[in-house]
Amino acid sequence: MRQNTRPVNRKRRVAANLALVLASVALAFAIAEITVRVAGLAKVSLYTWDAQRGWGLKPGAAGWQRDEGAGFVRVNRAGFRGPEWTIAKPPGTLRIAVVGDSFTEAPQVAYDQTFCAVAEHRLGGCKGLGGRQVQVMDFGTDAYGTAQELITLRRHAWRYSPDMVVLAFFSGNDLRNNSVVLEGDKCRPFYVYEGGQLLLGGPFERSRWFHLSCMMRFESRHSQVLNLLGDAKSQIRSKIKALEKEPGPADTPGPAARAPHCGLRPVAAQQPARQPSIGHEAGIEDNIYHAPTTPVWQDTWRVTEGIITMMARETAAHHVPLLVVTLANPPQIYPAPAVRASYMQLYGSTDIFYPDQRIKALGEREGFAVLNLAPPMQAYADQHHEFLCGFKNTKLGVGHWNVAGQRLAGELIAQKICAMLSANTQPAASR
Repeated sequence: MRQNTRPVNRKRRVAANLALVLASVALAFAIAEITVRVAGLAKVSLYTWDAQRGWGLKPGAAGWQRDEGAGFVRVNRAGFRGPEWTIAKPPGTLRIAVVGDSFTEAPQVAYDQTFCAVAEHRLGGCKGLGGRQVQVMDFGTDAYGTAQELITLRRHAWRYSPDMVVLAFFSGNDLRNNSVVLEGDKCRPFYVYEGGQLLLGGPFERSRWFHLSCMMRFESRHSQVLNLLGDAKSQIRSKIKALEKEPGPADTPGPAARAPHCGLRPVAAQQPARQPSIGHEAGIEDNIYHAPTTPVWQDTWRVTEGIITMMARETAAHHVPLLVVTLANPPQIYPAPAVRASYMQLYGSTDIFYPDQRIKALGEREGFAVLNLAPPMQAYADQHHEFLCGFKNTKLGVGHWNVAGQRLAGELIAQKICAMLSANTQPAASR
């Protein structure tokens, strides 16, 4: 009896058609990739997947960042911005390891204009060095929270035998970055309290499949077409969120602070508002200028203070001093007291320096040094009527520190470190 071959032939035709469609899509995608790269639309790839931290700078990578300001970023072999370092500390050298986020990496400016480079240069004349050379080592990475900075200290910075550790704390989004509830990007390690202990937790640590999905999402950045689509989607989402959070039409959102592994960068070329104002800046929190009033924010502060305390105790165990520098947020140093007052009223703030003073109080309890940059930077901005944040291709008064902001921060940090070094060289009776 003859078998009916029609179902078999139909399946073969369907499979052949499907294969043809997939091949056509793959060919179109390949052509699009080539077109984007040949047309010069491809973005430089400066970041790489990191199984412990989520992402990090790619060793040996180099390229221009022009979305906010303009800085040529060159990554050393260790995987951080700046000159090459030797594992062994050169004789007669004092090393200072700085861990932080995008304000520390500072891809918006040239490396010699970053606060790390400025501080190193200024420290050259410090008598407390006792004739030693100084290396200020920039371990900053874009979009990091304090948990990632602690891991960076443990897995990278300690290898270089630093004589001092500086934690550059940016309250504008570090608090949110440390909360497994508040942070939208879960592809990063979090610390959580369990049974009174602060432990690594969250889906990045606890779910193998989530960890794998984070890696796959990150690796998709190698596709320049997906990068362009991701950028467009992110800009649209940021604008929608900004419109939802804007209390009034006079306030204009600033550039967004976004994680590097999603192809995210600040929104460029925004026009200043007719009337000076500080509106909501995407990626920056507005409700940090008063004591936390909800359980989530109370836990966020508890976790953040717990991570900083762990870092302080770890540096003490290494017999290395810790300096926590609270960085100045854009609303804190907007060069107009009336505009700052309007911002505080708008968002129910009670103290523009609340997060800085709270970290200072933590330092007094735990015995580590704290430098609050916001008060002196605000005074400088008011006196000189100068914007310390913002660039010509974004908007003045928002975003990251510009060259003037980085310079002033570097000078203030150098002064504090020099004072600490000089105090340690004085005889005990004179202290």
